Amino acid sequence: MSREPHGALARVPRWALYWAAQLIGWGAYFGLSVLANYLEGEYSARIWDVLLPEYITGIGVSHALRGIIIRSRWLEQGIAQALPRVILASLLLSLPALLLETVLVGIALDDPLALLRRGPLDVIGRVINWTLLLTGWSFLYFAYGYFVRHRREEIRTLRLETANRENQLNTLRAQMNPHFMFNALNGIRALVDENPEQAKRAITQLSAILRNAMSTVKRRTVPLGEELDIVKSYLALEAMRYEERLRVRFEVEAGLERELVPPMLLQTLVENAVKHGVASQPGGGDLIIGARREQRQLLLTVSNSGHYEAGHVNVSGIGLRNTRKRLELIYGGAARLRIGNEQDLVVTEVEIPLTVPPPSTPTIP
Repeated sequence: MSREPHGALARVPRWALYWAAQLIGWGAYFGLSVLANYLEGEYSARIWDVLLPEYITGIGVSHALRGIIIRSRWLEQGIAQALPRVILASLLLSLPALLLETVLVGIALDDPLALLRRGPLDVIGRVINWTLLLTGWSFLYFAYGYFVRHRREEIRTLRLETANRENQLNTLRAQMNPHFMFNALNGIRALVDENPEQAKRAITQLSAILRNAMSTVKRRTVPLGEELDIVKSYLALEAMRYEERLRVRFEVEAGLERELVPPMLLQTLVENAVKHGVASQPGGGDLIIGARREQRQLLLTVSNSGHYEAGHVNVSGIGLRNTRKRLELIYGGAARLRIGNEQDLVVTEVEIPLTVPPPSTPTIP
């Protein structure tokens, strides 16, 4: 056809698809004609001398009608505009169709005027028959053309939506990365006068973190193992500032290293926990980072000392606001982020779909 096929047919050349439809479609029509003659008791071997020429004529004339439709750009018009033109073209082409059919049947029957000898009414009937056949063929061709055009518009709309989502994700990442840098540089600034050597090590550590972060800018997801490496580097940087006030513990279930998570997701939660749970308390606090499977979900948890107050602006912060938006953009309603109090800890939980099938045997801790 004149439009690109989609789905499983995308690998089939357009010309091959078109000619297959032509051969099968006209073959099905004349197959029904043979069956009708058989059921009416009028079947004989001579019927093929008439039906085969009609079959060839139908393919040839409908192909000519397709050329008219394409050159006249009738597929780009509304059905109200195209319908009269199609009917007129079918009527005009019915005359060459009758002429070609007469010649071919005459060759097959060794009687050049076999069809014309049936009388004027039969000739008019043949013209009407070819007009109806070609009009029906046009309707099928238009239906396919409109369907493909609709599919193309749907795909174009989806691509635009995907591009918009990617732009939103990039904007959110651009907002988040400077936010992290600002906090990290403030921490290094506090070390410059107090311990220059430690500040140098902190700068080296920060450069490593930023290098890892920059490598994930164009990636929608990263393995959890990579994300944990960034978190550990970040905490090593923060440990230079808080020393014994920052007490960290990892509780990560084995075998989750290849699970895919949004880049900087866990690091953002950890950064928020350090800022609002450890830095705000004179004696520091505990930080527990966990990851485990729960049915078909990956549950990430970050727990820190402190108390969560719902609606408190400073607790959510830009990092967590962006995290919620990113989860919505990537996973839709399949991901959740919750914050609450459990005993003396503030617990932040993120649920996202599992991407790696769980092992066939239980993991031994």
